[in-house]
Amino acid sequence: MTSVLNGGLLILALLSAGVVYGTDVFFAVVGRAALRGVSDAALTETMGRLHQVGDARMPIFGATALISALALVFTARPGSAASLFALLALAGLGTQLAAYLRVAQPINRQQTAAAQRGVTPPNARELQQRWDSVLPLRALGMTAAVLGLICCALSLR
Repeated sequence: MTSVLNGGLLILALLSAGVVYGTDVFFAVVGRAALRGVSDAALTETMGRLHQVGDARMPIFGATALISALALVFTARPGSAASLFALLALAGLGTQLAAYLRVAQPINRQQTAAAQRGVTPPNARELQQRWDSVLPLRALGMTAAVLGLICCALSLR
């Protein structure tokens, strides 16, 4: 029964973390560079609308990944490799979440509000640069999370 439970938790954690991982890596590798070439107005409108939708829909994936990884820590044999890899995943998820909550989310709110009002803030480029500044940390945290979950899966075989 425990192996079925762990398998289900791993699937949930990997799929949900994969959504966040893919999003963060995409913006770190592609989005950041592409947005440097648009006007401040286009930047505000695009990112504001993306954050409006993303901040409403993405938390379910992050929460599912966190809860599943935490559950794996407790359902895997204490002190086992699987449990330690689940802890690594949890640390990566926590790193990403902390960077999001401390830096990205407040900027998301500002960009969303500006896009909804149809205005371009005078500091639009600076806001985006600050948001971009935590992308490497977020992507690295999610890389650690996904790697930890993969290693957890392999150690449970």
